Amino acid sequence: EHEGTAEAADGLTVGLLPQDTVFAEGGRTAAEFWVRRLGAARAERVPLTALGLFAARDLDTPVARLSAGQRRRLALALLVANPPGLLLLDEPTNHLSPALCDELEEALAPGPGAIVLASHDRWLRRRWTGGELRLTATD
Repeated sequence: EHEGTAEAADGLTVGLLPQDTVFAEGGRTAAEFWVRRLGAARAERVPLTALGLFAARDLDTPVARLSAGQRRRLALALLVANPPGLLLLDEPTNHLSPALCDELEEALAPGPGAIVLASHDRWLRRRWTGGELRLTATD
């Protein structure tokens, strides 16, 4: 069991990409979900299909019927459309194509804030150019 506390600076925004992407609003279409999460004005300025993460043909698909990869891309799109000051990524390359993994690496490089990334992806870890702190479990 692990315990701890963390303090954040006032105004710090935190974004999380969990290892398993599940949305409670599964009955909404991807387009409806996008507008509801971002707000109408922001969704109009940053259309879901403009980010290269989501295909127009999938906009009318209910979120619950999206594949694991599509849900992952939708979650990434939400983070890209409204970048946080601190980004927490748990296995960010899960369910992504190799090409999209490369694009994700490029997108993270000039990120607007700090990134905490947990990954078993050897390719990502080998190519990572940011600072690194390795944690190992002990019994």
